[in-house]
Amino acid sequence: MSQQVSLWDYAADTDRAELEGRDRSRRRAITRLRSSGHWLTLLRVARTIAQPFTLNDISVAVWQTHPEVFGMKGYPYPDNHKVHYILYGTRGLIAKGIIKRVREGLFSLPDGLDVDALAGADRGVQDAETPPAKIEDSRTADQS
Repeated sequence: MSQQVSLWDYAADTDRAELEGRDRSRRRAITRLRSSGHWLTLLRVARTIAQPFTLNDISVAVWQTHPEVFGMKGYPYPDNHKVHYILYGTRGLIAKGIIKRVREGLFSLPDGLDVDALAGADRGVQDAETPPAKIEDSRTADQS
């Protein structure tokens, strides 16, 4: 009698180095996308579309404003995967509470979301490195 092949049997046959290479490549792509500031572009465009919106709505909207970034390579169409990476995951805009999930597949921006303040918070590392004395000096210079 032959034994039925399971998914684990296929996984054992797959080259581990190949799997790690794919995973590394995927992580690099996600890191590039998140560190590029495209999440700010997505938020700015999301303010201009009807609320609530779907993944497809925001994908098309950001693609129309920045097709070179949010388009599929070699095709004149939006790439949902790029937007998906920005929205979902443990570091995504939904997990951070920047975008609210209304229900499955439907999202909205919180009332009063200040995208420019978020952009400033993202640059807050530079501000945090500024010594407090310099901040006080600039304040007293403005008052004189």
